[in-house]
Amino acid sequence: MSAEHHDPDCVFCGVDAGTRPARIVAGTAETLTFLPLNPVHPGHVLVAPRRHVADIWGLDEPTAAAVGTAVLRAAHAVRAAHRPEGLNVIQSSGAVATQSVFHLHVHVVPRFTGDRMPRLWPEAAETDADLLDDSVRRLRAALDSKHG
Repeated sequence: MSAEHHDPDCVFCGVDAGTRPARIVAGTAETLTFLPLNPVHPGHVLVAPRRHVADIWGLDEPTAAAVGTAVLRAAHAVRAAHRPEGLNVIQSSGAVATQSVFHLHVHVVPRFTGDRMPRLWPEAAETDADLLDDSVRRLRAALDSKHG
């Protein structure tokens, strides 16, 4: 990948450039699959675009397709190599969503009964039907707009 597509201060751009250490699992022209520095357990990998993209809102459709394909390939490899009972595919955008490296990446995490991963979803709660209906209207409008 050419230097103009990298952020010189980005850890994952450094991994792609070979200036930061990493345990590389696979790569394509558009993506890189590698172990995080502190994996949950063996089999936990990250999939990232080679080109610097800060978060999901900066992702274009061709790069999204390439990342999605690499995630699917990683999921199958994790299953074949580690035989997990389940799998989480996690992409966080923004600090409030726990993004800590601001280069888009997807965690592919094998799951086992009693592992150290926390619960990801809150308990069910009452929701206001009017708020849900309003959300549907707003989302449909955003999807129908040229900026959605």
